[in-house]
Amino acid sequence: MGSNLGEKVDNCRQGIAAIAVLKGCLLDGVSPLYETEPVGVQDQAFFVNGVALVKTDLEPLGLLERLRAIETSLGRKPGGKKFGPRVLDLDILFFDNVILRTDRIEIPHPRLHERRFVLEPLCDLAAELVHPVLGKTVRFLLADLKDGKKVVRLAL
Repeated sequence: MGSNLGEKVDNCRQGIAAIAVLKGCLLDGVSPLYETEPVGVQDQAFFVNGVALVKTDLEPLGLLERLRAIETSLGRKPGGKKFGPRVLDLDILFFDNVILRTDRIEIPHPRLHERRFVLEPLCDLAAELVHPVLGKTVRFLLADLKDGKKVVRLAL
């Protein structure tokens, strides 16, 4: 999850709370939140990012639809600038060992292994999780990053 508009920490917390009450989902862990530099579009506010571990009996597209509904309910407007500012962004990083590529979703998330703001909080929850395409653990992917992007753990 990520937010860089409005009350960023609160936006993330509201997203987590909404996921926790989704029918067919069980919130099984939440990472600390991190303040992170923007990636892609540099001329914008820093983000607050985190990761949630969710157990679900939903299919990937069903979960994605519910996550998009949460984003909308918390004020995200459709059609924003790619990698631009947003109230809340909820992505599916992994879905068990599923490898899925459609015009609506790609699992595992196609850029997660390049992003410290994803790997740092993910490592807090599942450091030994193996990327099903790359065959490397989250811990290894994080240690192997050369991006130099600033990530600050928020004391909340």
